[in-house]
Formats: sequence, structure tokens, C-alpha cells
Amino acid sequence: LPWVNSGPREVWKVWDEFRIGEARMLGWWDQDCPVQTGREDVLATAYVKPGKTLVALASWAPDKTEVRLQFDWPALGLDLAKARLLAPEIRDFQSAKEWRPEDPIPVEPKRGWLIYVAE
Repeated sequence: LPWVNSGPREVWKVWDEFRIGEARMLGWWDQDCPVQTGREDVLATAYVKPGKTLVALASWAPDKTEVRLQFDWPALGLDLAKARLLAPEIRDFQSAKEWRPEDPIPVEPKRGWLIYVAE
């Protein structure tokens, strides 16, 4: 990661705000993970809480790519018709961005996103 001066503190702030310790983690390796990328070189881990999920998306692809996340909406406890994806601004990590569930998400090589999935 390109930590310049802050280290991973800004990421930790997002985790703290989300209260990640209260979430159920379903890793990319878990066949029950409710968020999939459809690629073997771009992976997603879901931190699931009632009404909100945090997705950690990471790319090992050699080039910039796009993924369309596939969601198990009942497992997330969310309504597709109301759902939105929001990447919060995290200094030295990612810019703020919002997508609809069906939108492609660009992912740079050896980078990723932290994305809130909520209604």
C-alpha cells in the first residue's frame, strides 16, 4: 500500500466507523461469501452486518480491469432495488466513489477498494 505519512490509520478509521468487530466476515475463499467478482485474480471479502456490508475488493490482475460484483441479496439482508455501493474517501488509499450494484468497478493492478453496500 502507498502509505506515505499516515500508515493504515485512515483504513482503521473506516473499520472503526463500520464497527467491523460486530460483522460476520466471509472471505473470498469461503463458498458462502455473498459477494463474488467472477474473476480468480480480483477477490472480494464481505463483512456482513444487519443493513450494511463492507466489501474489501483486491486485485492481483496484471492490468487494470473492471468487475461487476455479484451479490447474494438475501444473504446480505438487503433489497437490490434500494441498494447502493459507496467507496468512502480514505486518504492515501482511495477516492470517494458511488456505483449502482450492476455498474462495473474499475480496479487498478495490485490495488482495491473498501466499499459499503447498503440501502
